[in-house]
Amino acid sequence: MGAKTVRPNREQPVAVDIEGGVIAARDVKAAREMAEDAMTERSFQRLANQITDELRDEDSALTRAARDRDRATPRDVSHVDSDRLRGELPAREEFREILSGRQRKIRSTTKNQVMAAAPASQHAAIASLLSGEDPTEWRRVNERLHHAAGDSQQLEGNDRAKVQRLDRAIQSYERLNDRTHRVYVAVKLPDNHRDVAMPEDLPDSLQPGATVAFDQFTLSRHNLHETPGHDSSRHLVFEVVTSRGMYMGRSDSVEDTTHVLPRGMQFDVVSAEHVAYATRTGGFNERVVLQLRER
Repeated sequence: MGAKTVRPNREQPVAVDIEGGVIAARDVKAAREMAEDAMTERSFQRLANQITDELRDEDSALTRAARDRDRATPRDVSHVDSDRLRGELPAREEFREILSGRQRKIRSTTKNQVMAAAPASQHAAIASLLSGEDPTEWRRVNERLHHAAGDSQQLEGNDRAKVQRLDRAIQSYERLNDRTHRVYVAVKLPDNHRDVAMPEDLPDSLQPGATVAFDQFTLSRHNLHETPGHDSSRHLVFEVVTSRGMYMGRSDSVEDTTHVLPRGMQFDVVSAEHVAYATRTGGFNERVVLQLRER
């Protein structure tokens, strides 16, 4: 009999999927480790969806409404025409201030215009996904979007309609908005990953140079100290500057700078550094922040 070949028992490489865990709250993404092969396959799916959307946009036989209805991810209709209102990712040493009352009022005014003009179907989608006390529907729909790599065409009819109604509400805000937003996104680390107290503690798949995708709708905050887990080494915090999304926060003395980002966004991780930020009490704190540049 021939000798048996002994093969090494190699573990399959894994990567951290920032949306792969079980969602517990609307404003925190839940990460988990996944096989690298599965992450790569999802990246190819996003690329294929992007190519299909671009080809559909070139089809003059379809109306704009039909092309938008059949897209995998929503069209970016945002714009910032003034250099003065166009922000960039801040330098590491720049202190992260709170959003001023004036800036909150400007964004709230735009939000109120959008809500006043929105049809009842969009109000119902916002109430179902964003406004209600129970996050179950947000969790259920976002989990389906994650499995579909953000492609609403893979959802069942009612879910697809609800998602596209929220898409259109966000796009209405993007059309009226004239400035960029600096926002922060919280991600809860997988239980089996070490605490992140220093940049070198980050997973390899989230080090500078990596790519990150938000297949789901994402709740963010303009104030870093409002971001869940801002003072925890069990959470990551992303910093994003974008013209996308819709302000859902307040303009009065109640501190609420919630901002919903659209599904289907992709980013490059450009830095991971300790930064100083203003706290709720007027003091300051420091933490590791990962800066994401929108693709």
